[in-house]
Amino acid sequence: MKRKISGYCLMMMAVLGIAACQDKLDNTDEDQLTKNEESIQNYLTANNLSATRDTSGLYFVKKETNPQGVKPNLGDEVSVYYQMYTLDGTLIDSTETVAKKPLKFPLGVNYLLPGMERGISLMRTGEKMTVLLPFYLAFGNVGYQKVPAYSPIRVEMQLADVRTEARQIADYIKNKDYFVSETTPSGITIVRQNTVAGDTLGKGKSVSVTYVGKNLAGTQFDSGTFQFVTGTGAAVKGFDEGVRRLHKGEKAILIFPSSLGYGAAGAKNQQTGAYVVLPYAPLAFEVEVTQ
Repeated sequence: MKRKISGYCLMMMAVLGIAACQDKLDNTDEDQLTKNEESIQNYLTANNLSATRDTSGLYFVKKETNPQGVKPNLGDEVSVYYQMYTLDGTLIDSTETVAKKPLKFPLGVNYLLPGMERGISLMRTGEKMTVLLPFYLAFGNVGYQKVPAYSPIRVEMQLADVRTEARQIADYIKNKDYFVSETTPSGITIVRQNTVAGDTLGKGKSVSVTYVGKNLAGTQFDSGTFQFVTGTGAAVKGFDEGVRRLHKGEKAILIFPSSLGYGAAGAKNQQTGAYVVLPYAPLAFEVEVTQ
């Protein structure tokens, strides 16, 4: 029986190269690695391409360069156009480049194939690149739809934009035409929607808050009424600290970075395991302190 490459082995290959896990592969996997290399070299020769081999094992050819472009960091939102093919030219998947709809996601959270994310990390905004991925940086040693097991693949990629969390928040506020009432030292932006006199709530207060939680693309991930004692860690930091700065009866929008929300882990549905909030996602909460 063919043995699958472990997730740990895939990770180590992506970081250190093929040799890092060579001793963990069975004979079939080793044979396929050799065949992948031959197929990639044949593709490069047939198409008269000169490629650079990355330490992860992927090959890349920069078709358009932009030395002044922005290089993405872990957790930055990247906007990417891509077309994915088998080496014989069969289309596997693509974004809608004609409709100008890139795929947007936080880099480094295994949202795409390991080799694609590695390739994106080697790019700057405005650059276009061809990447050739051996099977362990693509779909592995199992088949996937049109892709046979152990297939090397080719991806044509364009990095259209890179946005830090700070820029995502600034763009969101600008697009919504919000008037910022306050920005806390920790990085919470408060947009007050009504005026209420008196002292702010502060720590140690039992409150009831109605809320709607959204990501900055506008997708709602939660809503309801939440009763808690402020300053006790019952809510994510951004929500708790933001509510503490409000008054009873006040309505506001609280916008804060992922470091005050669900961080690098994000939040998942406990039943399905799907992300409810992506890692590194800044958030916006529409809140009202009802009591």
